[in-house]
Amino acid sequence: MTTASHDNPLKIADLLENGGILRLDGEGSADWRQVTEASLAEYRAHHQAEKYPQATLDVMAMFEGFIAKWASIWGAETMIDLGCGIGSARPPYVRGLAATLKYIGLDPLDETPSREYPFICGRLEDLAAHTLDKKFDVALFVTSLDHFEDARNALALAGKITGGGHAVIWCGLHDSPLIAQNDLSIRIADLCRTNRTLLTRILAFTGLALFTWPRVAWALARRERDLAAGRPLDGFHFHYFTEARLRALLNEAGTVHELTHCPGTNSVFAAVTLSSETE
Repeated sequence: MTTASHDNPLKIADLLENGGILRLDGEGSADWRQVTEASLAEYRAHHQAEKYPQATLDVMAMFEGFIAKWASIWGAETMIDLGCGIGSARPPYVRGLAATLKYIGLDPLDETPSREYPFICGRLEDLAAHTLDKKFDVALFVTSLDHFEDARNALALAGKITGGGHAVIWCGLHDSPLIAQNDLSIRIADLCRTNRTLLTRILAFTGLALFTWPRVAWALARRERDLAAGRPLDGFHFHYFTEARLRALLNEAGTVHELTHCPGTNSVFAAVTLSSETE
């Protein structure tokens, strides 16, 4: 385990080759700490206990393929996962890439003292404040971009620590049609599984129409009001991207090569070449 000093470049090449843990100095704001630590219970259940919902594992598998595609296009050999979580093992979305891409995880939460992969304990802001003896080929934001207080600055810093500014992003969207599609499709599938006859399905769908759809409509209207007013939808994120807002942010930050929807979900994957400038 090593604690970083600003006097010398960080030994990223050695960390990639030999593994270990590198700790950075620096603390975020009180608001950042509150939002970041609010997700700990979920992280412990998913990252540490490896109890991901099957739907999440399915999206992870698709995202792994997306990473592999763009890493190949860019000729990448190394990647840093900006907000890798607290699991002791490599996250599922990069396990199949171990033979072709060297991986370092970065996360500010010091929950796991021993990890099976090279790890930097700290914030992106703290890492970018150091000189690196080797820059990364690709930066990953895996449902983490909305956890940064300043998402635009986070993208610029990712551009700074990568040699070509390449980033691959997985982000959840909050557009009402996507949320409604996901919510109702799950409910309808459950009703079809639990009601096997025509009569019971008619009754179940009638109940859904009478009692559930009005609640969904009200919830979506409230969500849209909160998004328009800039109010938080929960206590776990700083940003709640719609597709239009995310596209605008990424276009401002650099060149968007691909932005694609993950079918049946509110997730999108993006491949971007970032500028290290914030203006």
